[in-house]
Amino acid sequence: MNWLSRVFGNLGSRKSKYITPHLLDEDGCDVPKTPDEEQVDRRARTEQRLRGEGVPINPDLGEVTSERDANIRAPEEVADRLLALTLVAMKAEGMDHEIMLEIVKERKADTLFTSRERAFILNPSPSDADLEHFSRSYEAAWALVWALRLVREPLTTPRRNCDHERVISIVRDTPDLTVNALRDTPSVLDKLDLFMRYASAVQASLAEGKKPPSEIIAIVALERYNALSWLTHHEGREDWDEPVRLAS
Repeated sequence: MNWLSRVFGNLGSRKSKYITPHLLDEDGCDVPKTPDEEQVDRRARTEQRLRGEGVPINPDLGEVTSERDANIRAPEEVADRLLALTLVAMKAEGMDHEIMLEIVKERKADTLFTSRERAFILNPSPSDADLEHFSRSYEAAWALVWALRLVREPLTTPRRNCDHERVISIVRDTPDLTVNALRDTPSVLDKLDLFMRYASAVQASLAEGKKPPSEIIAIVALERYNALSWLTHHEGREDWDEPVRLAS
């Protein structure tokens, strides 16, 4: 045995005190997954969870992107979208028109809205359809609150609506919505994969005239998938008002 082996041991031996990382590939010890393996593994974990919750699985729904190829939006862009969503939801819930315009001015949010949102904000007498549509924005906003790490609790099974007042207070009382940065890419992709499959199950049920499975609230599932899809440019999605598509 040479002096190197006597001091450090055989780096390839199971009895070695110190093992060179990734050396024991044949045993699968600490070997990084390929992008394909990562995607398949994520899907398998999601589907195992859905089976436990009694949520039907669409076998034709593909995997979300890999960590290597993920394109997550910048925290500042996410914060701006969170603010815009919260403001339109507040107006839809009954905020006085003039007061809302003052808030928009105070928060310098006039450039953050999509064309449809801006028309809604500027309309002193929006239609009932618009009021209903934009009231749903709280659920999308909550997904972005989670993504920006402004809450500790997980983004879990969509069986209940978010706390609207809590969304408002977080946005109102946090001077810098990017203060905690975004959650890590694996966590975001895990939630994208999960809510993509929730949304698929909801859409399939609604198409058949049935209630969503497992007490899922359709609007909650769909709006949170909407937000996560935009956050990750899922399926090439660029604009907020662009229709959400499910991968297949």
